[in-house]
Amino acid sequence: MRSPLLASALLLCSFSSAIVLNGCTSAQDDALANSVITALPNEVRGCVFLGNVDTAPRMTIENARFDLKLKAGMIGATHVTESYAYAQLLNRLSRDVGIALSGRAYRCPHGLGPIISDPQAKARLPYSLPQPTLNDDDPFYWH
Repeated sequence: MRSPLLASALLLCSFSSAIVLNGCTSAQDDALANSVITALPNEVRGCVFLGNVDTAPRMTIENARFDLKLKAGMIGATHVTESYAYAQLLNRLSRDVGIALSGRAYRCPHGLGPIISDPQAKARLPYSLPQPTLNDDDPFYWH
């Protein structure tokens, strides 16, 4: 039988590893995501629609935006429109909720589409997210 201290240490180690591995990106990924411009739907008229892109849930909306732009860039997009931001469980083992984004990827020829990201083009959550379940083991936290 494992001691509670050992079980806690293993849980902390695996959680820390997941955070570290989840946050790693290469310089090429950074450059690719940063080359994709967030635009409003009316700003990409005349551009070629490449497909819909969706992210996995992330802890912050900025991380979800990075993923959305990276996925759009991987299919050759120069621009992306954010369609919808929504809450989704981070994984099946916890009650923690993250933010996921859906969008549409476009390739715009030179001279079409905006040249910088439009702050108004960012999707917003229609509601606030619950706080992380850091106190899962505290019966008074949930009641």
